[in-house]
Amino acid sequence: MTAFSLRRLALGAVSLAALAACSQGGGDYAAAPADVVVAAEAGRVAYSRDAEVAAPAPPPGPGGDVANAGVMLAYSYSMAIEAPKTAIASLARAHEKACLDAGPALCQVMGSSVNAYGEDQVSAYLNLRAEPKWLETFRGAIAADAEKAGGELTANTVSAEDLTQFIIDTSARLEAKKTLRERIRTLLETREGSLNDILAAERALAEVQGEIDSMTASLDAAKARVSMSALSISYNSDPETSISMWKPLSEAFSGFGRTSMQSLAEAVTFIARTWPSLVVLLVVLTILRAWWRGRRKKA
Repeated sequence: MTAFSLRRLALGAVSLAALAACSQGGGDYAAAPADVVVAAEAGRVAYSRDAEVAAPAPPPGPGGDVANAGVMLAYSYSMAIEAPKTAIASLARAHEKACLDAGPALCQVMGSSVNAYGEDQVSAYLNLRAEPKWLETFRGAIAADAEKAGGELTANTVSAEDLTQFIIDTSARLEAKKTLRERIRTLLETREGSLNDILAAERALAEVQGEIDSMTASLDAAKARVSMSALSISYNSDPETSISMWKPLSEAFSGFGRTSMQSLAEAVTFIARTWPSLVVLLVVLTILRAWWRGRRKKA
């Protein structure tokens, strides 16, 4: 048995205990402490939510859309373009402008950048979210734009995440929390009790409200991912067209002075390392020559 089920049983037990205390003591429901009443209400709402979630969903009708059929998928697309370096920045700006011109209801730019590495390599990146039908047309236009610019589409991938269970479960828990919030508010408005009881009920209300706000934000974010698909586009310069045929020669001329000085430095270093050995060799040769001449005279 999971911890979630144990909590439901515990809340149910607290609810039964509260009812039993009321019946045995001869008092009414309003006589129970506020924290016990709040726990009892939480148990009743949790039991009701579990029954709703356990009930099977009716099968989708013919011709229904994906959301109505009970399948909620968040699609993510990734595309890569390789084009001449002079076309990278203009392609990225054109695609970003197309998204902005479509308006936030159809397309939203999440991020973009253009980077240059030296004189030859240029790259760009565009990240956006768009309405699925509009995005399908836009992706086809991206491939056509790459070909017109002299480039090509080198990667085109798609992935999907199923958010159906998360959205259904979060929606059910959110409705349960809203029901509990209203019952706690009703208790605060209609029930009289001590200051501690009122403070306990208000703390419970604040906690429930915080959970409602968190669930609402998570649910809205998940629904937004379903209604707006993500697309990331990377642009890279073509190595064959990025490097000029004159570049090796220009690099050789630009490095002429440095290369010459480097060669001269290496020659000086060689002399500095070998001249002591040359002096010793010259002395040895001089001694050998003198010895050889003396030997010839004796002969």
